[in-house]
Amino acid sequence: LFRPSMAELGICIYQFEYLIQDQLPELHVHFRSQSFHTSMYASSWFLTIFLTTFSLPLATRIFDIFMYEGLEIVFRIGMAMLQFNQTELMQLDMEGMSQHFQKVIPQQFDGCPDKLVLKAYQVKYNAKKMKKLEKEYTTIKNKEMEEQIEIKRLRTENRLLKQRIETLEKESAALADRLIQGQVTRAQEAEENYVIKRELAVAKQQFSTTSEKLEQAQSTIQELQELRCDHRHKEEVVMQLKMEVEQSRLREAESLTALKEMQDKVLEMEKRSNALPDENNIARLQEELNGLKLRESEAVTSMKEMHQQVKNLDEHWQCHLSRTGVRWKDSPRKNAANELHNELMTVRFSEAQAQAELRELRHKVLELETQNQVNSNLLNRTELACSSLQDKLQYITAQNKGLQTQLSEIRRKQAEVDCKNKEEVMAVRFREADSIAAIAELRQRIAELEIQREEGRIQGQLNNSDSNQIIRELKDQIAELKTESR
Repeated sequence: LFRPSMAELGICIYQFEYLIQDQLPELHVHFRSQSFHTSMYASSWFLTIFLTTFSLPLATRIFDIFMYEGLEIVFRIGMAMLQFNQTELMQLDMEGMSQHFQKVIPQQFDGCPDKLVLKAYQVKYNAKKMKKLEKEYTTIKNKEMEEQIEIKRLRTENRLLKQRIETLEKESAALADRLIQGQVTRAQEAEENYVIKRELAVAKQQFSTTSEKLEQAQSTIQELQELRCDHRHKEEVVMQLKMEVEQSRLREAESLTALKEMQDKVLEMEKRSNALPDENNIARLQEELNGLKLRESEAVTSMKEMHQQVKNLDEHWQCHLSRTGVRWKDSPRKNAANELHNELMTVRFSEAQAQAELRELRHKVLELETQNQVNSNLLNRTELACSSLQDKLQYITAQNKGLQTQLSEIRRKQAEVDCKNKEEVMAVRFREADSIAAIAELRQRIAELEIQREEGRIQGQLNNSDSNQIIRELKDQIAELKTESR
């Protein structure tokens, strides 16, 4: 009884509640309607054997019987008390019943303890039924423990599934963020590529205009060489050529600044492209590297051609200087024309350098385009991975919903089974109550006949013949009742 789980106390309360339902059904219904549980008033009876309930003489007498017979006397005394106080308890509510058990019943049998003990031994007590109830209680508790273990297992599985869903949601959110960030960077790179292409187009246009003006200057120089006779016209042309050369130098400076800005932007684009994540797919990277190598080889060949052209121009320029160096010392006008020719050659040389730089920029633009293509392939792969993770998440959510529906279905079936079991138990208890009531009536009749027999014996001292006849009749009636009870 005094173990931490108090399992024996629960068995005793279950058995005592069955006795109340069996022998005092109206009082049991009243207790149930008032939510007055058996453990609220009967726990101390089994734990202290009425030592805290009755006075010391009555309690010691009950304890002596307990030491000889066991817990049976506790059930009998409890039922006897309820039978004595059934009418008063039927008229009280839960608070009144608790006060009645605490104040009225302990003092009720101080003057007549024999009355309680005799009434207790008249209570029906079936030891086999008590053993059966004990087994029934243990099976119910075992089922409850198994159900609790199953519920705990399902709760842990549900918690693990929720944690897994949360991790998958976090991973999908991170992938979505990465995808959005990649799309944003891709859009920014596309915009910057568009700006660079537009600036390259402007620089090409400026270069074409400067080349046209240089050609015009060359044509004017040729005309001046042909028209040496007209000195005044030559001076005006020289002044115009000087102005055009100054303007071409200014435009060349502007084109150089534009080229530097484009080079800076190309460097920034290279840094950004280097900051992007690497790709694990080796085959595609090898194809892209092969394409880059081909483009690089083409660019190298073009650069070599440009350097060769620059060298040729430089040699041509040196030969021209060596040929015309002596003749241009004759007159200042010839010297001015020679200076213009020198400036024209320098402009051509700078033009060749500008073309080389433009080809380098084109090469870098091609590299950036290939890098952009690689990044677009990476983004496509990340999108595919994100879509696959989303499909997995949907599958797991659907699986979780299916498990929840299965759990609800199992709970519903368990509730239906519990209701059916309770109905069957109640029907069996009602049948047993009817049979026990019939047996109690028969036993009461037997007790009345025995009392009449005792009275007949007393009267038989006065009239032996009449008493013998009455005794025979009583014996016959007792035999008949016994056969009926069997």
